[in-house]
Amino acid sequence: MKLPSVCLLTIYAIVAIFCWGRADAVQEPPAKKNAAAREVVDDPTKKGDRLRQPGFLFLELDCHDVASHIQFFEQVAGFELNRKDGNFVILRSPSGEVLLNGVGGKAPENPLRYQGSRVEIGIVVADLDKAFEQAKQQKGWTIQSGIARQPWNARDFRVYSPERYYMRITEGPK
Repeated sequence: MKLPSVCLLTIYAIVAIFCWGRADAVQEPPAKKNAAAREVVDDPTKKGDRLRQPGFLFLELDCHDVASHIQFFEQVAGFELNRKDGNFVILRSPSGEVLLNGVGGKAPENPLRYQGSRVEIGIVVADLDKAFEQAKQQKGWTIQSGIARQPWNARDFRVYSPERYYMRITEGPK
């Protein structure tokens, strides 16, 4: 017997709520807690960190202007500064991490078309229109394409960093 998809979704939701103990945990998995302090560990150098778990993916970029990258990731992508040690920076969101290594000097006058043999960095933001307005104000960052609805029904825009990292800023499914 084949169940209608509405029934399957309802069953999935009930199982998820039972397993996690609360309805909002379906969208946001529970954070690991430090047993002694019973507080969320938000430090990539400490055991039990909320993000650094098996399967976690982070991004590390070399950049000439660390300050402009911090500004971009905070204002456009919604990340927060977690750690700054000289020219090394960690920025975090609720589900990801960007590490920046300041390499000094200036970005090349005639940079490559893009970094790598075709690497695209995708970042999901809460408010795409606001992120686009913020991105247009970032000095040294180049808007490659404005907001567009893609064939897979997601809206996004594309931008190059001063070092020519290619980034897709997108919104979640609506």
